[in-house]
Amino acid sequence: MPLSAPAARAARRAAGAALAALALAACPPTDSLAATPRVHALVNARIVTAPGSVIPRGTVVVRDGLIEAVGANVRPPADARIWDAESLTVYPGLIDAFVVPAEAARGPGAPAAAPAGPPRRADTDEPARGAVSALRSVTPEARVVEGPPLAREQVEALRAAGFAAAHVAPRRGIVRGQSALVGLGDASPNASVIRPDVSQVVSIEALPQGYPGSLMGGIAVIRQTFADAAWYRDVQAAHARRPGAAERPEANVSLEALQPAVAGVQPVTFVADEMLEVLRAAALAREAGVAARVVGAGDEYKRAAEIAATRLPLVVPVNFPEAPDASSPDDALEVATEQLRHWQQAPGNAAALSRAGASFALTAHGLRDAKRFRAHVARAVRRGLKPAEALAAVTTVPAAMLGVADRLGTIAPGRIANLTVTRGELFSEDGEVREVWVDGVRHEAGRDEGAFAGTWDLRGSGAALGLAVATEPDTVVRFWTADHPDTQRAREVRLAGDRLAFTLDASMLGMLQVELRRRFDRVDGGGLRTDGETVALAGWKRPAPKDGAGRGGRGGRGEGAAAARGPDPADDLVETPRAMGQSEAWRVARPARPAALVVRNATIWTAGPQGVLENADLLVRDGRIAAVGRGLRAPANAVVVDGTGRHVAPGIIDEHSHAAILGNVNECTNSVTAEVRIADVVNSESIHIYRQLAGGTTMQHLLHGSCNAIGGQAALVKNRWGEAPERLLFEAATPTIKFALGENPKQSNWEQRTARYPASRAGVEQMIRDAFLRARDYRAAQAEHREGRRPLPPRRDLQLEAVAEILEGRRLIHAHSYRQDEILMLMRLAESFGFRVGTFTHILEGYKAADELAAHGASAMGFSDWWAYKHEVIDAIPWNGYLLWDRGVNAGFNSDDANLSRRLNTEAGKAVKYGPMPPAEAIKLVTLNPAKALRVDHRVGSLEPGKDADFAIWNGPPLSQYARVEQTWVDGRLAFDRAADLAARPAFAAEREALLARARAAKKEGSPPGGRGAWPPRYLEETDQSGNHCGGGDVHGDGFVSEFLRRALRAGEAAR
Repeated sequence: MPLSAPAARAARRAAGAALAALALAACPPTDSLAATPRVHALVNARIVTAPGSVIPRGTVVVRDGLIEAVGANVRPPADARIWDAESLTVYPGLIDAFVVPAEAARGPGAPAAAPAGPPRRADTDEPARGAVSALRSVTPEARVVEGPPLAREQVEALRAAGFAAAHVAPRRGIVRGQSALVGLGDASPNASVIRPDVSQVVSIEALPQGYPGSLMGGIAVIRQTFADAAWYRDVQAAHARRPGAAERPEANVSLEALQPAVAGVQPVTFVADEMLEVLRAAALAREAGVAARVVGAGDEYKRAAEIAATRLPLVVPVNFPEAPDASSPDDALEVATEQLRHWQQAPGNAAALSRAGASFALTAHGLRDAKRFRAHVARAVRRGLKPAEALAAVTTVPAAMLGVADRLGTIAPGRIANLTVTRGELFSEDGEVREVWVDGVRHEAGRDEGAFAGTWDLRGSGAALGLAVATEPDTVVRFWTADHPDTQRAREVRLAGDRLAFTLDASMLGMLQVELRRRFDRVDGGGLRTDGETVALAGWKRPAPKDGAGRGGRGGRGEGAAAARGPDPADDLVETPRAMGQSEAWRVARPARPAALVVRNATIWTAGPQGVLENADLLVRDGRIAAVGRGLRAPANAVVVDGTGRHVAPGIIDEHSHAAILGNVNECTNSVTAEVRIADVVNSESIHIYRQLAGGTTMQHLLHGSCNAIGGQAALVKNRWGEAPERLLFEAATPTIKFALGENPKQSNWEQRTARYPASRAGVEQMIRDAFLRARDYRAAQAEHREGRRPLPPRRDLQLEAVAEILEGRRLIHAHSYRQDEILMLMRLAESFGFRVGTFTHILEGYKAADELAAHGASAMGFSDWWAYKHEVIDAIPWNGYLLWDRGVNAGFNSDDANLSRRLNTEAGKAVKYGPMPPAEAIKLVTLNPAKALRVDHRVGSLEPGKDADFAIWNGPPLSQYARVEQTWVDGRLAFDRAADLAARPAFAAEREALLARARAAKKEGSPPGGRGAWPPRYLEETDQSGNHCGGGDVHGDGFVSEFLRRALRAGEAAR
């Protein structure tokens, strides 16, 4: 008898329950996963197996997380789940070559946040942390694979950008630890690891508290750490060979973790904050003998040729900055021209590196939202990066860089089944990531609101409607109709995933509240009129141009943005004049050095045995002075400069400068910091270099500050404006180091930092003496090891290496000093150790010890008239320089100030007033005598045959305060030309105005959000005078004007 309907339903429920119970009984008592298909076939797809290799229509077969087959004629296996990829493109899964955890999750060894309170002398004040490095910032033993995984939100954002794998780096510290390559799926952390311990990650930086407190201190930590790792290898090996010959060396887990790196097996990833740090990283890698790659900052285009010449693999961000806010006159004053240039040039960074021949991967690192990565790469493509290069930079290049080219980066049998599936080209304006496959598991990409961007054609109620949609940074909808082709802006726009709502007033349709739903390249929806009547709407998206350039119409993402907001002003390039002037160093037009040069009929201040010659000639060949005299014969091809009525003097040498130093001139954390090197932080981009050239200064001695008894190693540079840092360093320099005496190193009268030893002048002496004794013992230990009397090699101590060079006479002391007692103390201390002090700088009480200085053989490079400006120099007098010179001391004047360095000629002139000193001798105070103090007078300091052709042409006697430099020549090359500078100023002004107009247009139309990069970059910061005593800094450029100037400008506008 058939069952009734209710009875039948009850029977079916009972049967279902019984089957379910049967199934549950059959399951093992474990958390087994559901039987997810492990075999897949993506069919009818366009397949890009590698950059430049395309299968127009084919199939990819995935089995158990690997690619089983790919090709045009591949048949799907019978057991495969079929995915129809019609109209889709399958790429190798993208690889982000540098990712740091978005949250401040701490892994093993990661340093904790710095505690509040006064700064410590060094971070070795921390309690012992085990058999690891004493520095909190050195944690090479830390491993990403032992820390927390990436947050789910970060993983999903990376997948939405198309990434299937990421190279994850530790977040904090200087020597941060070991990175790992992981898949961006939803598997467990254990199952996600593709390759652990890919590289050591190193960041060049200072710490907010503790040692190191400066950029050069951070570099010193890196240098010492790798030197320690090499020593650890050697000392452990020596002890293993003869375990009974000496006490066992200490164990150090941190140094043990660095052994693969120092052996060249594990690469080192340096993280750079700006383009000069890329060059520093290359130098550190060469010195340490490690294989390296560098994560850039996005401004490498400025030194693309030098960076490419390092041959280091790069990881380049696409964190293009937002348009600067120049909407009001006040706002415009705050925007530097350098900032405007960078906003315009940054999207072309990757293309510039490509043209220079650099090898690089691209990364979303530095973007506020990783999902914007493809849009930023599309901008880079518009600015010259080839699409195939862009694809390689996220597939094959990072795969090779990370040592997994046999597993990732291409679609081929046996490779890991990481795939990125798109509708449209990956980096085209209308491309859209649909799926990301990770280890053979399919993940739908997050809803891409950006896919709505573009131009749409709608139909409804017999009317045609056009829409242009932009989604970056805010959603903007403009519309037009056939009878009203001019676009109008819609109101009340809301975008959420694949739904778009807005209100418009179209002539044929009336006032409408519209809601549309997108499905791929089609939309449907409707509108509600004010009278309650509904209108059905449907439409489609216009395709982008075939070249994918995203320009020239209303179709595609770029065209939608163009129609909704207008063309991107940042892509309308304003050319920076390549002329001599106050531009940036990387844009300087450096004239070629003539083979021969002659300055005719000038008054020549030789600062040599010839004295001052009138109506004389200066002949230069190949950058060196060939002859000085009257009626010189010059080659027919010589460049001739008419010197009639002009004065020619040697290039000024500033013995004491801080004008081109990055990241603080002091490492104030300890009383002895001889390990730090100014040469590591020379700022080739400093505008003060150019301004010094305008004052005739051709060489400057860059000194560490004065907050330590023994400071850092100094650097002697030539003002070769436009060259990279290494080219500024003077190749014939004698090594020097900064000492400081008096109030600054003892710090006992300071409001802060009064707890550091020493706190008295006597303590400063003992600190210096102790360093000398330790250095002497250090050299003795090294000698004992060489002679076989010490079985284990002593640790290489870079601080004591520098101090030992002083004792050996190979490194000269330049000592900050004021008072007679401390001057005598240091000379007597040096004599007790068998060497001589090179130079006392400042030395405002030097006249009291002039005879002792002359007998000792020290130079005295002081101030001309900085007398009685603080209590410590209450006995200073303006006749000091003359009296020192008169007693036979090699005397001179220096600046200790970036601005004074431009006017050292007038400082020398003061010795004529407070003397009297003959003018021919006074000019030597800033030319020949500083050269003697620096032991480079065989190359510079006077105009004599055989010396470098460094000279300035003045419009009058160079000691006059009315004299002005017309040209400055360095190495026989024109480095400053006043006429050229004046001629270039209108072009620079026009460039700035054009850039400001572009920036205002971009802000008005909605500039796309950029990356997290801070402005200004470090190389556009200049240390001010307070930096000599652990102070801060100030920014150069034509922006960042003072409040006083701003008020003056406002008052001027009101008066007009």
